Amino acid sequence: MPRISYVRPEDVTEPDLARILDDSRTFGTPRLESQSIRAHVPAVLRTFADSWQRVFREGVLDHSVKELARVFIAKSLECGYCAGQRSHLGAEAGLSEREFDEVIEFRDSTVLGDREKAALQWAEAIAWDANLADDELWTELHKHFTEPELVELGYFIGLTMGQQKFLKTLNLQHGDLGAGTLAGLAPEVAESLRK
Repeated sequence: MPRISYVRPEDVTEPDLARILDDSRTFGTPRLESQSIRAHVPAVLRTFADSWQRVFREGVLDHSVKELARVFIAKSLECGYCAGQRSHLGAEAGLSEREFDEVIEFRDSTVLGDREKAALQWAEAIAWDANLADDELWTELHKHFTEPELVELGYFIGLTMGQQKFLKTLNLQHGDLGAGTLAGLAPEVAESLRK
């Protein structure tokens, strides 16, 4: 059981909040379990959902870079709940499990390009050691990204890192609210829920 109870989705009657929970069933990432925790405070659910929509799903930076950064943070934090999620927009942009398999060892990757590697190196610096963001990294970042893209990426890395650290403490499990949807799950996680 999670360390904070889930708000039962069927008990949510405010139309905008019910829509947010329905979106979790449709798209995953964020999954219904985490959104049902946030639903204890409607302002938190609304604010998080709005940021997620405007910065992760939409925004100035292509989604696949943000999705790779999100999965890097999840895997480096060892948050199995978050690492087991995938964005449908990332899949539509052509991301495959091969890229996700290589995010931790991104420097040695043969499938990730220099742009993605620069973004992941910055994610590593934001999450683990700001000193890694040296002049060489900033030269590489400015080579591949505009300043608005960097602002969005940095903000998103901070947002997802904070939420993932929060969720990791809660003992959430995929399927706690039913296996009715497999949306937003990595293939191996979806397969385990099917069984």
